[in-house]
Amino acid sequence: MADRLKGKVALVTGGASGIGRAGSLLMAKEGARIVVADIDATRAEAVAQEIRSSGGDAFGCTVDVRDSASVQAMVAASVERFGRIDVLFHNAVSVPLVNKHDRRITELPEETWHAILGLVLTGTFLTAKYVAQRMLEQRSGSIVLTATVDALIGQAGLDAYTAAKGGVVAMTRSMAAGLSPEGVRVNAICPGFVRTPHQDIFLSDEKQRATIESLHLMGIMDPEEVAAFALFLASDEARSMTGGIHVVDSGYTAFKANMDPVAVFKR
Repeated sequence: MADRLKGKVALVTGGASGIGRAGSLLMAKEGARIVVADIDATRAEAVAQEIRSSGGDAFGCTVDVRDSASVQAMVAASVERFGRIDVLFHNAVSVPLVNKHDRRITELPEETWHAILGLVLTGTFLTAKYVAQRMLEQRSGSIVLTATVDALIGQAGLDAYTAAKGGVVAMTRSMAAGLSPEGVRVNAICPGFVRTPHQDIFLSDEKQRATIESLHLMGIMDPEEVAAFALFLASDEARSMTGGIHVVDSGYTAFKANMDPVAVFKR
């Protein structure tokens, strides 16, 4: 075990898969005690067991970030188990919901708009609210929110998702302004395309994969690469960094392109 987060408690939402799972494992390796929070209780506990098997301390916690009572119960369980929360790494999202149901605004069903805004933006609000209350009591903490490059540049066909994540980007700055004078840092990471199980439908298609690869100057990223930057923001090495919107995208936003990578779901 390393010690960049030694003595700290990290709460990771969406911790059962993808970037959240990578963050849970990496932060545990760096000495943190981990709350692996996810709507899928079985998979959350599996990640927690993986951490414990490697000598770390973790437990799985079920949460629906759209529900205030569920979020408050998650925070209470974290504090009851570990006594405090030093890090929030917030990743909760449904990739299938976004990939299969988001649309251009003129074709976007209102129920899809509300579903994505509720999960992504309201879920971030509720989670950050109740975790930050605990952090203010400690007068310390690091909140790391996962946004997306699609909130920074235009992406056809993702109008609900970009609106929701754009709200996360804006809220990162205002939260930092309000919380950081009392010791709570807030930053957001904007990843590009990341290789996760939910994105296999793109990567298993040779033409789609080639197109996606062509949009990234240094290739498609793995979840561990995003998690590594989240670890830095969570650690005391970033103690002067707050209110930042940090792009981790393998060069995706560095040049222009014209494509709709989710079109495969709309046929």
